[in-house]
Amino acid sequence: MKKLIIVLALILSNSFSAEIPEKSTFDKRVRFAVFNPEEVFKIYAKDGYTTVLKLEDGEKVINAATGFSEGWDITNKNNFVFIKPQAYMSQVSVSENGETINKKSVIKPSYKWNTNLIITTDRREYLIDLRLAFNTVFFKINFVYPDTKIKETKEALIAKAKEEEQKYIKKELNKTTVPRNWEFFMNVNKDSEGIAPNFAYDDGVFTYLGFDTTKTIPSVFLFENEEESILNTHIEKDGKYDVLVIHKTAKMIILRSGKKVVGLLNEGYAKNPLEKTRYTTTDSVKREVIQNGK
Repeated sequence: MKKLIIVLALILSNSFSAEIPEKSTFDKRVRFAVFNPEEVFKIYAKDGYTTVLKLEDGEKVINAATGFSEGWDITNKNNFVFIKPQAYMSQVSVSENGETINKKSVIKPSYKWNTNLIITTDRREYLIDLRLAFNTVFFKINFVYPDTKIKETKEALIAKAKEEEQKYIKKELNKTTVPRNWEFFMNVNKDSEGIAPNFAYDDGVFTYLGFDTTKTIPSVFLFENEEESILNTHIEKDGKYDVLVIHKTAKMIILRSGKKVVGLLNEGYAKNPLEKTRYTTTDSVKREVIQNGK
């Protein structure tokens, strides 16, 4: 029976024990505590010293309350909480020679200073078993957060996956496709050689015009029914050439830059149509039209 009582006492004492922050490998006065909302953290602060708690970056303290406010100075700024034991003034009334006299005395920190501290923030609630230190003293306690680390790791992995996906899409969209038609003929107006492409072909979806570094990239127009209309384009890099990708295949295309004009006649237009219409330069990437933000 005696042994059973001792075992139960040990179990109960362990179940209600406060967590003491772990020592730093560099200095035992600097500590680390793994945050657990169901845990009480035992913190030692010494008279004449300030102990600081570092909470999570960006976390803001809403309130910090102790059970013995006269004996502890608790202040906070951003995600830091500063703790310092303090003496306080006590006033007592005594009777001397029939007169009541108010006497003041300074009460210095002692073993009776032990109390609790509750810190509430915009993210968490911290339960502190606040102890006056006579030997052991904590200068700084850094809280660490497993849930935050897991979340940050997950977010980093998701961001990395999205980044890799975007790189793949960009690579697929930026690469020139296999030519299906090289039957392009040019009519270069006088003094217009500077905007004449070095090569031209289409892949059944887009038209590709290659320019070396000596050339000027012109504006591109569709010539149809005796009228001109501007065409959408983008530029890709292919070796030493800047490739002007025209988002269409057409029978006649006109290139302009100032007074310079070049006409392109596509003799292979519609001779070798695709079995299936594509809307991008690659089968690996599909274009989806999103309307009304859906």
